[in-house]
Order: sequence, then structure tokens, then C-alpha cells
Amino acid sequence: MNFGENMESNVDFHIQDEAERLLKEIDLVMKNVENSKFYAGMHLDLKQNETMQKHFFRLLGSHSHVQVVIYGLGSIEYSFHSQFQLAVVLLLKRDFSDWIDSIVIYDPNMSLADIIVFKKLDLEVLTIDENCKRRAQRPTMFYMPDTYCYHIGNLLGANWTSSCLNRICLLTNSFRDRLTNTPRSGPDLEAAIRLERILPFTTEIDIKLIDSPMYANLFSGFAWHFFDVDTNIDIGKPGCYWLDIQRNLEEEFLEDMKSNMTSEEFAEIWGISRGFRRLRCNNVRPPPGWIKLNIYGIGRKGDQPGQYSGIFQDEKGTCLVRYKGDFDVEDNVIAGLEALRLGLARCVEGKPNAEKLIVESDDLTLVQYVNGRPEPNEKAMDKLKEIFVLLESITCATVHYIYEEANEAARELALSDECLSNA
Repeated sequence: MNFGENMESNVDFHIQDEAERLLKEIDLVMKNVENSKFYAGMHLDLKQNETMQKHFFRLLGSHSHVQVVIYGLGSIEYSFHSQFQLAVVLLLKRDFSDWIDSIVIYDPNMSLADIIVFKKLDLEVLTIDENCKRRAQRPTMFYMPDTYCYHIGNLLGANWTSSCLNRICLLTNSFRDRLTNTPRSGPDLEAAIRLERILPFTTEIDIKLIDSPMYANLFSGFAWHFFDVDTNIDIGKPGCYWLDIQRNLEEEFLEDMKSNMTSEEFAEIWGISRGFRRLRCNNVRPPPGWIKLNIYGIGRKGDQPGQYSGIFQDEKGTCLVRYKGDFDVEDNVIAGLEALRLGLARCVEGKPNAEKLIVESDDLTLVQYVNGRPEPNEKAMDKLKEIFVLLESITCATVHYIYEEANEAARELALSDECLSNA
């Protein structure tokens, strides 16, 4: 018999048959889990651990049951690990039916056979990917056995009020461990910041791993998480998370300044990132070991010639050098690039001696050109070629975008009648 042709001729039969076989496998796996020391420890904790009982009593409030929501289980058709992880929550529902009433499940990797099995096990299968952003309307236990950290961030963010957080609990990897191992950047940034903020209000009870290496591997670092946020604390106050993001970006910036990053690496960052608001709005002193150059350029308008300027200052905010001049060009970007070229030329000559240089400009197009995006026009490219050659003579240089108010001194200097030498 050609098995491949046979499958193609009756797909529905094979899916149904696979589901029936999966149900038998789940039954066997549940017996295995039920007889394990691992599950016996979980069961005992739920029955006798006073701390857990206190938190579940508070979680339930006036309700009689909690709903269970499963995210990140994977596919039981393709993974034995997923079968064991599902067995745990099925046993909890069976053994603690006095406080668990229903289970909702979603995973993007669910197969058609998985869905059939879940429904036969009396689980509600979600058809829309909530991206772990379900807002709890009733006491809810979230079981998240194999999720990315940003999924935890999504869940916390969706319930980011004291009332919502106090009506949920999570059975997932330890928040403490996640925070230690999660980079404060990229898609995990929100999760890291929310974990850091919620930890003081979190009771974390570790799952005891006293069984075989398989259970230790499957449930390593698992813990119950209960929240007790004082209702007088407005954890969801608009702006709190935004401020956390800003502070994190500032800390990242300062750490980058202490590192041995190259000019090219900084250009990669600042060609994409706008940075943090305090830097864009204020004349912030450069970190120790760095010198800052603020540049400004404006093209010719009518009888007013094009003008440019530059101001160097050290980490103490002391002005080291100022320069300005006229430039016969209409394009503001070209005038600004001339200001940058002359400033870099001074650094190469040691006037001032800037091994590490921060350049700030309120011309967004100029900053993007210098950092490699977008594609500059022909006139700008001619200037940039000179600038890139000069940059090679400086140990490290980084070019940032700031707002006009943070660049006021350079602007006023360029537009003033003050006479300065460019030599």
C-alpha cells in the first residue's frame, strides 16, 4: 500500500485517527505524571501550603472557581514534552475541581488533531491569537509552560492595574530568573521593565523538582506567581511605563558610552534609534572621557548668507572651542555638514583633542545621512565623503539627533554678529 497516497485520499480519516491515538497517549501520560514525585509535591503544596492557600483564597474573593488559560503549550501531536505539560494541568483540574472549573487554550502551533483532542478533553480552544494579551475579568490562572519573555510582558501589560493583577496568578518560569536572564532591549524590553516593577508585589513559590531528569528539564525554574498590589498604588498610572522606558534608554546610552564600541557600531544604533527624550530636549553634558560638539547650519535666504557654527564642550560643561562662518549654499543640510566637517578637522588637528566625540545636531536629515540612512543626494554625498575620511582619524564618534531647544547655543552663535576665526 502506498501510504502517502492513502493519506491524501482520506485526510479527514487520518486526522481523526491521529486524534484518537493522541487521546490514548494523553491518558497514559497522565498516569505517569500522577504517579511521579513531581506531581505529588505539587498536589501536596496545593493541599497543605498555607501561603498558597492564603493567596488562592484572596484570588478567588467572592468567586467559587478560577478559569485556567493555557498559552505556549506547543503541539501535543508533535511533542511529548507538550503532552506531559498538558497532563499536569488536566490533573490539577481533575483533583481540584472545587476551585478550577474551565480551561481555555491557544497556541499558534496547534494542529487539527490537537484541536480535536482539546475539545474532547473539554477544553475551550481559542481561534484567534490573543498574543498573550487577555485581560482577566474574573479570577484567572495563566499556565504558560513554554513562552517567550515578551509574552509575559504582553500578559502583564494587558492587566496592568492593581485590580486586574490581583485577580490573576501565573504558573510559569520564575520571574526572578527571567529578569536576571532577560536583556533590557529589543522585544523583551517591555517584559523586563514590567517584571522589575511588579516583583515587589509578587509572591513567587517555586515548584519542587525532586523527580527524574525529564521532569527537572520540563519544569525547571517553574513557580507559582501571586500578586498583591495595594489598590492605593496606581501601578497603571499613565506615563509610568513611558518613564521607565526613557530611563532604560538613558541607562543603555551611558553603558554604551563606557564600552569600546566603534563609530560604525554607534552609527548602526543611531541610524535606527531616536534615543531618549531627555537627551533630545536638553543640553546634556557628555559622559566622562567624551567631548561633545553641537553643530548648526542654515542655508542662504535672500540677502542672508548661509551660516554654520560649532561648539565643543567637555564633561564638566566647559566650552572648549567655538567656531562659525558663512557658507554660500541654500541647503540647510549642506550647511550643517560643513559645520561638522570643520569640527572634525579641528579634532584631527587636536584643537580640541577628542578621542571620543559626541556630535549633536537638530537637523534630522543630516543625522540620518551621517548614520547611513537614508540615501543622501549627490551634494550631500560629496560632503559626507570628506566627513567619513575625517571620522576614520577619530577613535570613536557618534552623531545624535536633538531638538532645537537643546541646540539653542549653536543656533544663536551661527546667527549672531559675533566674529570668530575658523582657523
